[in-house]
Amino acid sequence: MSLRDLLLTVLLVGGLPIALRRPYIGALIFAFISLANPHRFTWGFAYSMPWAFAYAGATMAGLAATQERLIGDSLRRYWPMLLYLAWMGVTSLFAFERAAAQSRWIEVAKVHVMCLVTLMLMTDWTRVRQLMWVAVGSVAFFGLKGGIFTLQSGGQFLVWGPPSSAIEDNNHLAVGLVMMLPLLYWLYMDTKLRWLRALLLLTALMTAVSIFGSHSRSAFLAIVAMSLFLVLKSHHKISVMAIGIALAAVLVVFMPQKYWDRMKTIETYEQDSSAMGRINVWKTAINIANDRLTGAGFEYYSIPVFKRYAPDPDDIHSSHSIYFQALGEHGWIGLGLFLSFWAYIWFVCRRIAARCRSDPDRQGQFLLARMLQVSIIGFAVGGAFVNIGNWDMAYYLAIAGLATWRQVGSPVTSEANEQRGGRKPRIPGQRALPSSETARAGIGGR
Repeated sequence: MSLRDLLLTVLLVGGLPIALRRPYIGALIFAFISLANPHRFTWGFAYSMPWAFAYAGATMAGLAATQERLIGDSLRRYWPMLLYLAWMGVTSLFAFERAAAQSRWIEVAKVHVMCLVTLMLMTDWTRVRQLMWVAVGSVAFFGLKGGIFTLQSGGQFLVWGPPSSAIEDNNHLAVGLVMMLPLLYWLYMDTKLRWLRALLLLTALMTAVSIFGSHSRSAFLAIVAMSLFLVLKSHHKISVMAIGIALAAVLVVFMPQKYWDRMKTIETYEQDSSAMGRINVWKTAINIANDRLTGAGFEYYSIPVFKRYAPDPDDIHSSHSIYFQALGEHGWIGLGLFLSFWAYIWFVCRRIAARCRSDPDRQGQFLLARMLQVSIIGFAVGGAFVNIGNWDMAYYLAIAGLATWRQVGSPVTSEANEQRGGRKPRIPGQRALPSSETARAGIGGR
């Protein structure tokens, strides 16, 4: 038994009664466990304990008892993803690898059940802010850690993500960290505490270093796409471009030649076996979708399937793309549902920005909506080359957007309030928090 195991166990066991009493805190702890995987950094009994399951149970039990919840409204807002999830269930019934597909569908369903539970508990802006701090911090920690490692090693070694997670692979982690950069800026603007701002600035810089330390071509393209979007949308185009040029100059000097040699293979992908393997599995996904309405189902990457559908049946890979992942596993209908969901979230963020742009009391919501859009650009471009289509973090960002629109869009009442005869809800609704209340909420916000 290590001290690390004991300390983590004491903290997480001690938090379970809090999750029962205040389920939104349980949802935050669940997000931390599922994104940061803290138990995977122990070496004893805590490593394999079902912490996420325990907090999911405690949070849902607390949800059943609390009156501070928005069940019907959340179901209505999350319905595009629930429809996609239902279609995944259909494709799993007709999957080539039915047992493995159904097992994987259950795992994905658990992610979205807890995302939906979390959305039900995001009843005011303070809670949305707290969710963003926990979720972004859980992933950005690996950017801070990876950046320091990259500097220490001179960029010679790859940076890997948390063990047994969706972003364990260096390419997956890099794209995930690209998505965190704009949100770290939002966190920076959300707090007035100088020491915390300094820490966030350091984390953002180390995250950028970590991204390049991953040697990921997909992350490189995602950063370029996000930078172009920021330049187009920014009112300070010259300043943004100057910062980008300065960072690029530093990277040119710092990163080793083998990094730039790898980036050059983007232009000569025909000579790169990894790139050609991706193209092979992408064509396989297209062939499957053209032949089967329901696609191949989860976990179809097997010798018999590739012999039947792949141009090169001996080159078996996973999809390496959020788009071809959806297409091959769930057919053209699945891809359409996946794209529709993210288009829906994009326009939700656009509506938030339009509603809050000229409201001085809602500049936090306005900036969050904009940064969520930038993060979605990173997900859309970087995800084209890695299969993180079911990564929890992407859907926590969607929840943040949906919960924010609930606060700034139209007023809602909880089901519990309706059952009490329509009395005024205890939920703050759209009211902007004074600075004193925001400080008590946890992050000294603005």
